Amino acid sequence: MDLLITVVVGVLTIGGAGLVLLSAVAMLRVDDALSRVNVLSPATGLGLPMIVTGVFVKDVQLTGFDLYDLVKVLIAITGFIIVSSVASNTLGRSAYRSGARIDPDTSPNELADPPRS
Repeated sequence: MDLLITVVVGVLTIGGAGLVLLSAVAMLRVDDALSRVNVLSPATGLGLPMIVTGVFVKDVQLTGFDLYDLVKVLIAITGFIIVSSVASNTLGRSAYRSGARIDPDTSPNELADPPRS
């Protein structure tokens, strides 16, 4: 059973770290500001929750299950997902409004269209 838990913890933490690394490398390779904001999504939406879950599983193995710790993990994961989506939207809007160069292939570009009345 210990081997199975160790494998699960390893897959979760290394997989999450791999997504964070992948996002970091992708940020260096993309051309415009909107794309840089978008490549953060795997790290913040999936990578960090995987790492937190892996740490929780290891903590349960070492010290036993605690409902308080589970609630903290669920709040942290929910926070990662909510903050990630709100921050991505805000950063994308501010990047566009700042006049940063946008890839011409970006479609649809709803921010460039005049508001409907």
